[in-house]
Amino acid sequence: MESTAVTPQGEKERISILSCGWLGKPLALHLKAAGYPVKGARTTIEGVQELRALGLEAYTVVLSENVLTGPDDFWDADILVVNIPPRKERGKDAHVSEIMLLRSFIETTPIRKVIFVSSTSVYKDINGLVTEENEEMPDTPNGMALREVEELLLGSTAFDTTVLRFGGLIGYDRLPDQRRIMEGRKSNGQPMNVIHRDDCIGVIRQVIEKDAWGEVFNACASGHPQRSRYYKAAAQYLGIPMPRKLPAEEEPYKIVGSSKLRNMLGYSFLYDDPLQVFTTNV
Repeated sequence: MESTAVTPQGEKERISILSCGWLGKPLALHLKAAGYPVKGARTTIEGVQELRALGLEAYTVVLSENVLTGPDDFWDADILVVNIPPRKERGKDAHVSEIMLLRSFIETTPIRKVIFVSSTSVYKDINGLVTEENEEMPDTPNGMALREVEELLLGSTAFDTTVLRFGGLIGYDRLPDQRRIMEGRKSNGQPMNVIHRDDCIGVIRQVIEKDAWGEVFNACASGHPQRSRYYKAAAQYLGIPMPRKLPAEEEPYKIVGSSKLRNMLGYSFLYDDPLQVFTTNV
């Protein structure tokens, strides 16, 4: 596929990001540095001021089950990146309702392309490989909510959606702490499905530049280290006591395959071995 991330006038497409937190903020900075007109959204005045201090065009946007507030300028874009995860404490239906409201509103704007940041929690643990073709429904509230939300956005006829099912997010300050290491020792043999933040940003940009719309992509490193190995590497990196090795427990798992993304987008992961995070300081 050739790069087509420009308007008919030859200008780079305008991108709005909802919202700019741990992933969205560096994504906005990356895309702006690449020459894209970028707008970011946060839910608080303080968050908007932080983005503006970084040189980003920023707006206050608040989305709930019943209300969507935000200035028209934010929605005046070609592409919208939706980066709003469900919060399990609110229950499954809350996330579905707010994305249903968002979809209806997007259909009234100039936005014609949407990237939805989803998660590999849409897959049930089947003790084997899962790909985008897997249709077994997840058994967690977050997973069920995300699967339903994906279908809502993909089903719109007013805009094209590409869904990115990211693995667990790692990198930078997102490292296991001592409590998580001690909890993680109980899952000695479980393979991990993770992706570095730099690769999340790279994949999103590749979707835009390859004009890969109307697709669903898994996005995980091809390395799937056992959880015990990952936590041991984290303990050594953080300089805290190594977790004790406990007898392996039989726990369900899944291995998320990303061959579709690699083949269609030609993307090469920067951190294809998750253990690299402990040797590169990012």
